[in-house]
Amino acid sequence: MLLLMGGLVELGLWRYNQYRDQEEQRFLRAQGYEMRAVLLAELNATLHLASGLASYIPTKQGRLDATELQPWLRGLFAQGRYIRNIGLAPDNRIAYLYPLEGNESALGLYYPDLAEQWPRVQHIIANRAPQLDGPLNLVQGGRGLVYRVPVYLQDQRYWGLISTVIDYDRIMAYLDALARQRDLAIDLLPFDAPAAASAGNVRLPVSLAGAKWQLQVSSTSQPLVALTLARALGWSLALLITCLAAWMMHLHRRRASLAQALNRSQQDFMRAFDLAPQGMAMLKATGQLLEVNQALCQILERSREELVSAVLTDFCLPSDRELLRQHLVQESGQARRGWWIRLLDAEQNPVDVECSASWLGQSVTGEALCILHIQDITERLRLQQMQREFIASVSHELRTPLTSIAGSLGLINGGALGEVPQAMQALLQIAQSNSSRLHELINDLLDMEKLMAGKMRYDIREQPIWPLLEDAITHNQPYADQYQVALELVGHPVEVNVAFDSQRLAQILANLISNAAKFSPPGSVVTLKASVDHDWLRVSVRDRGIGIKDEFKSRIFSRFSQADAGDARQKGGTGLGLAICKELIEAMSGRIGYESREHLGSTFWFELPIASQVVKE
Repeated sequence: MLLLMGGLVELGLWRYNQYRDQEEQRFLRAQGYEMRAVLLAELNATLHLASGLASYIPTKQGRLDATELQPWLRGLFAQGRYIRNIGLAPDNRIAYLYPLEGNESALGLYYPDLAEQWPRVQHIIANRAPQLDGPLNLVQGGRGLVYRVPVYLQDQRYWGLISTVIDYDRIMAYLDALARQRDLAIDLLPFDAPAAASAGNVRLPVSLAGAKWQLQVSSTSQPLVALTLARALGWSLALLITCLAAWMMHLHRRRASLAQALNRSQQDFMRAFDLAPQGMAMLKATGQLLEVNQALCQILERSREELVSAVLTDFCLPSDRELLRQHLVQESGQARRGWWIRLLDAEQNPVDVECSASWLGQSVTGEALCILHIQDITERLRLQQMQREFIASVSHELRTPLTSIAGSLGLINGGALGEVPQAMQALLQIAQSNSSRLHELINDLLDMEKLMAGKMRYDIREQPIWPLLEDAITHNQPYADQYQVALELVGHPVEVNVAFDSQRLAQILANLISNAAKFSPPGSVVTLKASVDHDWLRVSVRDRGIGIKDEFKSRIFSRFSQADAGDARQKGGTGLGLAICKELIEAMSGRIGYESREHLGSTFWFELPIASQVVKE
């Protein structure tokens, strides 16, 4: 009888041990989902702030003013609870940093010099998509998660990076505090970390902005009664019944406690979800809405009752419905990234929004679930359109009066109204020169506006280029004479045909030659040369001027860029010429570049693909 009772005790303890392990696993997994949701919510709030800054830079054509940028960075830093610093790295060098205090060692860092981080940065640039990296040991001390956003201007040129450093130690301390309140221990492990040896923990995948980790959750609570004690007491039938009864009561209390904790956690999550400043929706991969917050209701001007259980595609423009379906299906289980669609409000007015998805996993029925972040970008698009219209309107309105002013000044200086008094000649010359520069600026602005809008027309024909080079020397020599500079076409005529627009190529040559003449010393020679290199024809303009400073080389083809040296400022110019040259030459399937050494002159060149050889008669 004793052996039978002992066997029953051992059997009961063995089955209970299995049951307790299963319950522990379920509890840990439920807690892990909640902790993961908290982590993703905190990180997503920070990442959205960086996305807003990435949209701001293209509206400024990549030209940042420190005094204007400072309030932006200060505001973003104040909104992000865990942001350690925000850095802007035009051309991959950190040039702007907020806050500077405590992060001085990161200012001026050049990503290609960081052997450990540069390959990942190159990957981000190549994929044109933001990515979260880390945790990394920071140069300024501590550990951080780095969210890097590659910024491309409106003409699709790469501008640089926005680097937002999230204080990894602080956010993990916050999660640790939440975990300790629930008798849990958590750790964020690499995605490829070896499997855990203990069954007393669970690991959940965490994916966000290209980063993948494992969130390990384990219990820190100790069993109330050791199994060895239960085994010892179980050999007595009375004690066995007592122990079993106590354990059953304990399980009941524990289950009630777990249910209460789970319900409290769900309430906290839904409260944060509903109060989020951006529109949020919990939905299935099919598009069926399970829950929406107040911000989304305001965007669509609909009540929660209208939206819940409806399909999100029903509130899209018909032309955007298939796009939304594709994103929901293709991105199921993948890292989040943004896309633009147009939703319809209650009055059927289109609303431009930017969407991104954070996938939560699968429901008990096996359906993929996600949280969709929806940001109203109507105002952002309106400002971009206003900017384009402003440039076009101002340019056209100023062109006619400036033409009249320049013409009148030309007639006066030419003596059409009689001999100009000596005392007035210098002033009239200055006025005529400045009106010409303003006219040139307006023409450049109009060209740039056409290029940005894709409205520039080209008449590209296959033809020899040598006659155009000869004409460029002839037409630009009077301009060079103002600087006492000679123009010379050197080398032998190239006997190849190239496909190009004669008018636009003449504009490019005039810009390069005039720049070379302006920055050449009096009495020097600017040479124009054409040569064949495999399948490319290269045309180069060489001067003997002051060269280009190293700090200016990275932005020489940017809009409104001019060297800061006083001599360069005195030469005038709009700062748009080289940017326009780059756009025009690339539109003709070519490429442009330069070689320069300070104080030794510069050589600007462009290349066009060879179409055919010239046939001699």
